Amino acid sequence: MKLGRLQLVNFRNFRRLDLAFGPGAHLLVGDNAQGKTNLLEALYLLSTLRAFRAESDVQLVHRDAPVEGLPFARVAADVVTAGGPLRLEAVVTLREGPSGLLASKAVRVNGLPRRLHEAVGLFLAVLFTVQDLELLEGPPLLRRRYLDTLLGQIDREYLLARQRLEKVLLHRNHLLRRIREGAARRDELDFWDEMLAQDAATVVWERARAVSDLAELAAAAHEALAGGDSLGFLYRPRLGAEAAAALGDSPAALAAAFLTDLKRHLAQDIAAGATTIGPHRDDLEFHLGGLPAAGYASRAQQRTIALALRLAEAALLRARRGEAPVLLLDDVLSEMDAGRRRRVLSAIADYEQVLVTSADLEPFPAGFLARAHLYLVAGGEVTPALDAATTRTGDS
Repeated sequence: MKLGRLQLVNFRNFRRLDLAFGPGAHLLVGDNAQGKTNLLEALYLLSTLRAFRAESDVQLVHRDAPVEGLPFARVAADVVTAGGPLRLEAVVTLREGPSGLLASKAVRVNGLPRRLHEAVGLFLAVLFTVQDLELLEGPPLLRRRYLDTLLGQIDREYLLARQRLEKVLLHRNHLLRRIREGAARRDELDFWDEMLAQDAATVVWERARAVSDLAELAAAAHEALAGGDSLGFLYRPRLGAEAAAALGDSPAALAAAFLTDLKRHLAQDIAAGATTIGPHRDDLEFHLGGLPAAGYASRAQQRTIALALRLAEAALLRARRGEAPVLLLDDVLSEMDAGRRRRVLSAIADYEQVLVTSADLEPFPAGFLARAHLYLVAGGEVTPALDAATTRTGDS
């Protein structure tokens, strides 16, 4: 998997950008708030069709664009995949809503409109940012999202099952509250329970399978990055007794068992007005040297664990999809000592294409700079530099 060209129009602080990329490492250097992370976000949007920082897609559109009568942002890229070249394009369009601006998203593949889920994972990318540290100490939602984003790039059926699951839960929870209020009958749940059991079984089965692989890959990546204490990685599904016992059988057996558990938890669900078991309540646990990583790991250790998880994600994508993703590493060497920096750069050396951001060149050894393509980022503009090593020498 390789990015050949990236074009932006009105995306974040980029008014216009047309930039070519070759193989190897690409180092994006600039002060904070100049657009380095925005550029990585644009590429990640093409991979997952989700913005990793924005609370709403409205935030992806340059703030001056609506005033100028151009209420849209466009991200387009030429990529080379094992199946051939692709032209990907995502457009976020704004419109006035009852209480402010609303955003809609459309995607084209080789010039033809496609549904969003059909374009997810056509361009494979793995993104590391400082926000990944929240995977350890943040809410379970972030850890579920980590798995969902990864599996959505691997398996379209998983992505569709996860999307259906969200809709079914909304309907079932609404009906549970109506039953609690005496406005609906219990047998009205039967249809939604059947649907929930099928999609929940798909999601839990694939998550368990993925975590089994990821645990081994993450432990190996962490050993390469840090050595010392071993990294443990566990999946904690929120299942009833029947489904927990069936988790090692088959997806069909798991669905049947989960349906039984839903019936057994019905009184509890009605009282809560919500579905109390299922993949929407799953979690992951991380251990370092046998102790919970949350609360025990230092900041540098947390950063190393988070990076190990991303490298495990990249390795699983390569194993399942048959080609390596593009690595997008935002300020990856910050808060690391020289030894860890060297091991990080060694760990990413065999990837065909890597984009790395940094506020300066100081963290990077001369050997890396001699091989890297350097880009200077300032004020929403990107300027290719002739030579990274020469640039650092000239600045010193």
